[in-house]
Amino acid sequence: MTGDSVNGDRAPSTLAFLLSQVGIHASRRFAERIAEVDLNPPLFRILNLIDAAEGQSQQAIGAGIQVPPSRMVALVDELEERGLVERRPNPEDRRVRALYLTRKGRSALTRGRAIAKAHEEELTEGMSETDRTRLTKLLQKMVDQQAIGRGVHPGLSS
Repeated sequence: MTGDSVNGDRAPSTLAFLLSQVGIHASRRFAERIAEVDLNPPLFRILNLIDAAEGQSQQAIGAGIQVPPSRMVALVDELEERGLVERRPNPEDRRVRALYLTRKGRSALTRGRAIAKAHEEELTEGMSETDRTRLTKLLQKMVDQQAIGRGVHPGLSS
C-alpha cells in the first residue's frame, strides 16, 4: 500500500448509505442530548406514547408500536421506578393496569421535547421549512412503503 489516503468525499454515496449515515448520526447525537435529562431514547419514546394514550394499558401501547410485551414491561418498570409513570387500576377492568404520567414524568417529557426540537433544528440546519416538510413527507412515504409502521422504532423491539 502506498502512502496515499483514500478520500471518502470522492466515493459516490447511495441513498441507502446517506440514510444510514444520517440515521446513525441522529440516533447517537439524540442519545447524548436526551441523557441531559437522565433519559434514553426508548424511555423518551414511551413517555411520549403514554402522554398520547394516557389511561391505556401497557399491553395496548406496546402492541400499537410493536414492542414485545417483555420489553414493554421492562421499560414501564424503569419509568415507574424513576417516578415518571404510574400504573393505576383500570376502572372498567380491575385486572388491567392503566398508565399515567406523574408530575415528574410530565416535567421530564417537557424538557425532553425541548431537546428533541433543538436536535431536529440542528439536524436540518441550513434547510428551508419547505425542504424540511418535503423531506419528512418523503421519509414517511418510505416508512409506509416498507411497512415499517408509523411511530414504530426498531430500537424499541430488542
